[in-house]
Amino acid sequence: MKPSQQPSEPDATLPITKPRSPSSASVQKVQSRWHATSNYLKTDISLNHADIPIIACCLVSGLCDSSAYNAWTCFVSMQTGNTIFLALGASNQPSDHPYGWVKSLTSITCFLLGCLVFASTRLIQPKARGTLAISFLLQSICIIIAAALVQAHVVPEPHGVQLLTGDVDFLELLPLGFLAFQSGGQIVTSRLLGFNEVPTTVLTSVYCDLASDPNFLKKDNVKRNRRLGAVLMILLGGIAGGWISRSKAGLSVTLWIAAAIKFGIACSWSLWRPK
Repeated sequence: MKPSQQPSEPDATLPITKPRSPSSASVQKVQSRWHATSNYLKTDISLNHADIPIIACCLVSGLCDSSAYNAWTCFVSMQTGNTIFLALGASNQPSDHPYGWVKSLTSITCFLLGCLVFASTRLIQPKARGTLAISFLLQSICIIIAAALVQAHVVPEPHGVQLLTGDVDFLELLPLGFLAFQSGGQIVTSRLLGFNEVPTTVLTSVYCDLASDPNFLKKDNVKRNRRLGAVLMILLGGIAGGWISRSKAGLSVTLWIAAAIKFGIACSWSLWRPK
């Protein structure tokens, strides 16, 4: 009879691998996807055609400023006018709107606060897809809050140009503050991306640069084209806001349109080509 064969013992030199559990594999898969998404959002955008969303912000300024001035005799983007209104308040003018300076002061303060908050993105990655997308998403939310306040009649919704008399309605300061805050965000973005010729909230310097440009008539003049685009968009936004305020749609519809534009810009930043 052959001696019975003993079972061979495993080689101690070979590593013993434990099969991964399904839960461990799924966690690693989620972590891998999160890492890829994080890297995607941290990627800086290409500046090619990045001036288009900035010029679109001028359309938002035109919509918001024309509507805010018609409804509350105050600007939310163009703070030069608000500064003059604030100065007139020192002499109790205009006489039929003695506390109008309160609105102007609120708008200026919230605009400065918006600039301060959105400018803090330079401490991280100001030109990254995620940074720009989140910035404009927050700006859109600010306009949505203002639109909701008007549509819900928390703030009175006037139709057309109103001749205001008496004391200021302090409820009007709520939407004014949110609208001015988000305006600070878009001008900061234009600066961070290097499009100083499109400030998005003012046209005085743009008119000056257009009139004094020695290359104005040259065919290839990108900065001239951007400035003309900014003027055109603010003009179109102002015209549209004026007509909508005269219609049955009212102020809230203008603000919803402005919010939709800002939300669309936020989505475009998240899909923008990398640097």
